[in-house]
Amino acid sequence: MQRYLLITGAHDRDEVLAVLAARSMATIFQNDLIVVGSDTDMPCHLLPNGAGVVLGQLFDRDYRAANLDRCHGQETGPGPSELAKDYWGSYVAILQRGAIIARDPSGALPAYYRQEKGHLFVSNDVDLLADSFAVCWDMLLDNIASEGFHDEKTCLADIYELRPGMYLHCTDPRPIEHPFWSPWDHCHLQPAISKARVAEELETTICKTVASLVSSYRKPLCLASGGLDSSIVLAALAAANVETACLTISTADPSGDERRYAAIVADHFGFALLEAQYETDHVSVAGCAAPYLPHPKRRPLFQSMSHLAAKAAEEVGADMFINGNGGDQIFSFTMSATPILDCLKAKRSLLEILATFENVSLLTGCSLGEAIMGLWRRARKPTSYAWPMSNLFLKSGRASAAPKHPWLNCPPHALPGKAHHIAMILRMQEHIENPFQTNVPPMITPLMAQPILEACLAIQSWHWIQGGQNRAVAREAFRHRLPEDILARRGKPGPASFSALLLQTYLPQMKERLLDGHLAREGIIDRPAVETAMANILAQDVNQCRRLLQLADAEAWCTHWHGRATSVVAEKRR
Repeated sequence: MQRYLLITGAHDRDEVLAVLAARSMATIFQNDLIVVGSDTDMPCHLLPNGAGVVLGQLFDRDYRAANLDRCHGQETGPGPSELAKDYWGSYVAILQRGAIIARDPSGALPAYYRQEKGHLFVSNDVDLLADSFAVCWDMLLDNIASEGFHDEKTCLADIYELRPGMYLHCTDPRPIEHPFWSPWDHCHLQPAISKARVAEELETTICKTVASLVSSYRKPLCLASGGLDSSIVLAALAAANVETACLTISTADPSGDERRYAAIVADHFGFALLEAQYETDHVSVAGCAAPYLPHPKRRPLFQSMSHLAAKAAEEVGADMFINGNGGDQIFSFTMSATPILDCLKAKRSLLEILATFENVSLLTGCSLGEAIMGLWRRARKPTSYAWPMSNLFLKSGRASAAPKHPWLNCPPHALPGKAHHIAMILRMQEHIENPFQTNVPPMITPLMAQPILEACLAIQSWHWIQGGQNRAVAREAFRHRLPEDILARRGKPGPASFSALLLQTYLPQMKERLLDGHLAREGIIDRPAVETAMANILAQDVNQCRRLLQLADAEAWCTHWHGRATSVVAEKRR
């Protein structure tokens, strides 16, 4: 992992430089406000006149590597909004001579921070922020109940996350997030243009974005399922003539075996395909997926995926992973009547409204009467998206706070479908984080990149279901590049059977750890309900089994960080 560390506030300069040197970091920017250090392989872009530095990948709007020598303007350099208007990438920017720290709208480069005695410490590696850590139990409860919503506060006490599209004023007595980029700014109704042109513009944006993101790497390894989204990414890699290998991971149960479709895509583009299978031996009940994160990933199967991906990357000599994650969210997957309501609220033509009714019926299999009832039910609800909370197996009486985020606040005249679209993009923030170990190649999730985000936000909900197909614009955009068998896929299986196998295989160990562990002691879980469920595991439905696995991973995550805190304290006492 390429790491960085920022330290702000009045400080002993020699002491700070020594801290960076002890972590084998080079000092790349410093002034009276801030010192910035990073690993030597971390890309960085210095702003003219000592105005700041941008850490990570940065490209201009012509998809070329950014040249900030042209970034002129006021003496202190651009603010975060100006930077996001003219550039994009996976970056954390130190702007206005160190007064502002901003994280790019895609959130591809993490930014966690801690404040202590007038100093602000910011890094993509939580380990660099403190010597010891403690779990924040209230935030952990909210994280589990909200299925991974990213609050400004993390699940570690006094550790915060600077969320995508936000910036901090380093000189504030208490750091407060301020938005500089909003998805709502890209949702305005566009003048009527042809279906073909919309698809063509989306294809161009995706292909150029993917080509830029992989330009500094030698050989990507794509996690390919044979689904539409990862196939679109492979099409973009092929269009850029990038030598690529593919990895598909199947389950022993046929329900999670997508090798046939992955082979169709790989053969179509002439890419090598590696096949692997999830194994329970790769998963440790005592361990957790991505333990270095300040919140649990809640999916034990990532341990097996990480093991298999690392092995495949070594075999083919890949220096990066790339995936199609986020397609459902970015391409506005829906199975509701909301596009009809959007079409009505936008005052589209009668012909377009009737066509949307037909498309919803084709998409969902409902009758015209059922579509009208669905429309009526949705019209009675608020425009804004109500983030679902699940207290399944969580102790009653401990209130879970409803998630808050500026992107969830709808402006006047907002369309309900776009509110849902933005909420789904916000949900993707959890999944953009690399779930693999830190000693493997980096992971890129290109469909969440800013140019693609902005292009997709401009497409209205009724366009995404044209012809009664989900993600219709994306299908049309890559129709001439993908095999028909892939374009025709409406859904795909997942590794649910492997998750069920994990629960069956490790049930005794998981039961012991959950009933006698941190979550039970801290009153997070409903211990009697968990005990009853695990004693009758075959009677549990998919959601109940999934939650039990989430709790098992969260328990292991707590053990990891609690053990870190305890061992550090003990070491200091010696």
